[in-house]
Amino acid sequence: MSTILLAAYAAALVLAGGPRLARARWVARAPGLGLYAWQMWCAAVVTGALLTGITATLHWDHTHDLVCRAWRVCLDALLGAHGTAAQALAVGGAGLLGVLAVRFALAGWRLARAERRQRRRLRGLLSLTGRAMPELGATVVPAAEPAAYLLPGGGVRDVVFTSAAVDHLTGEELHAVAAHERAHATGRHYRLVRTARLLDRAFPWAPCFATAVRQVHRLAELRADDVAVRSNPPIVLARALVALAEANARHTGTRAGGPDDASALLGADGGDATERLHRLLHRPRPLPAALTRAAAGLFTLLPLMPVAIAALQRSPLAP
Repeated sequence: MSTILLAAYAAALVLAGGPRLARARWVARAPGLGLYAWQMWCAAVVTGALLTGITATLHWDHTHDLVCRAWRVCLDALLGAHGTAAQALAVGGAGLLGVLAVRFALAGWRLARAERRQRRRLRGLLSLTGRAMPELGATVVPAAEPAAYLLPGGGVRDVVFTSAAVDHLTGEELHAVAAHERAHATGRHYRLVRTARLLDRAFPWAPCFATAVRQVHRLAELRADDVAVRSNPPIVLARALVALAEANARHTGTRAGGPDDASALLGADGGDATERLHRLLHRPRPLPAALTRAAAGLFTLLPLMPVAIAALQRSPLAP
């Protein structure tokens, strides 16, 4: 029964929970809470799938045979000692665990390799052509395309501007954009995006994970905007976004790679520009603090539910 409930729970998260969260309007008012919700959703999907495989493999018969212990991975069920149905269930669970392990390992290795390659290329470029701008706490590299971004996995000192961006933006706009990029670093947004990308790479046939990548990237930009306007007027950051968009429109060699691209950067011009401009010019009313805390508590329960469901499966040591 636990296996069926876990499979149903994971399926509900994938088929209903993810799409519903992607359509939620409240996330624009609380992008930080939205990011947390997506992280808990990802953790719940993985936990649900993992425990589905484990409970299917750890099959207990009605007599609670003491020989069938967890450390033996219920070898008797896999060998058919509890009947054909139990054997099929155990084999299916073992197969699911194997697929999960292989897919995650391959996706993680490929993603890490791509990120290392990108970091080496960008840091090599900075060491050869970059010049420090202490007043911005950033590095400037020569380029005809106006852009500002944070190095993958970088800290607050890894903000990069192109020389074209410095030429096109005013001093106020540059500081607002730098604050936006530093917000990505302090919020560890790159890790959040990486988690969603890992699931999308591991299970490309599940469109819900591609949706998660887009939504996490979108909410990371909204959250960085909210942090940036604490120390900068919203209109200044809005002007910077418009200036970058207009300057990029005049260049054909714009930076490739959207949020679904494994090499995508958390840049100041990322996300939905129209939505970001609207939020900057018409600041949304934040969610009440009590409601935010209550919602965060509910989202925390998402990955804990599979554990509770799995606990319903009686141990062979039970009386």
